Amino acid sequence: MEKIIQLLKSFNFTESESKVYISLLKNGAGTGYEISKNSSVPRSKVYNILEILMEKGCVVVSKQTSPVNYSAVPIDEFIENIKSTVDENLLVVSEELKNYRQTMDLEMFWYIRGYKNIFNKCKHLLNAANTNVYVQVWKEDIEHIIDELKDVETRLDQVVIILYSSNHDYDVDLQNYYKHGFEEEKLKESGGRWINIVIDSKEVIFGHIQNDKNAEVIWTQSTPMVFLAKENISHDAYCLKLIQALGEDAKRQFGSELKGIRSIFTHNKLE
Repeated sequence: MEKIIQLLKSFNFTESESKVYISLLKNGAGTGYEISKNSSVPRSKVYNILEILMEKGCVVVSKQTSPVNYSAVPIDEFIENIKSTVDENLLVVSEELKNYRQTMDLEMFWYIRGYKNIFNKCKHLLNAANTNVYVQVWKEDIEHIIDELKDVETRLDQVVIILYSSNHDYDVDLQNYYKHGFEEEKLKESGGRWINIVIDSKEVIFGHIQNDKNAEVIWTQSTPMVFLAKENISHDAYCLKLIQALGEDAKRQFGSELKGIRSIFTHNKLE
């Protein structure tokens, strides 16, 4: 119960309010006395708590009995009520914050820290894309932006997605993407995964993802950085397209696992 109480606190429910609502879900309708006993909320407080929950749309009352009975609203309705309140509050916050709007120098490098924050930013960028999208992403992370990637595939003609996977599992619900295939060497070189997204050839987010606890990226509209990131993704696509077209000829030339392709410091010697 402690976990759900802490979660409900983040939506402006007190511990006592949470206990009363959970008790009603668990035990069904009851009188104030019964609810106090089942929830461990003192009887001197429970009636006030019930009134507050009624105001929040979380509890209903029946006056056909004496003493009256209270019941929790269904869970789906409870969640919808929370969403409605949050949406209303966010609308007010948005209007108020417009009074403090600031400008940012997006030619600078801005660092975003935290796995969840990074992919929230990725979602925002993908949703804002108007002309083209270039992406390098790992299968281990793609679930966080898969809906947005599916959307840009539908909306835009110019979409390039390079998919990496540490175990070569490239099964994702996208129409068109390149399977990288050289992840082992890349992981040795970089020490971890990364995300690279270029939007409309003018904005980029790029950085390393060690794991969901340790991640930091750069976000910028710096022209040189955008150019480099876009070229990186484009050349990945060029090479993978060539390898796919060459098929068995590529394996004969560069080895069964194509390791010879990465021998860039010697022109003739193959691994």
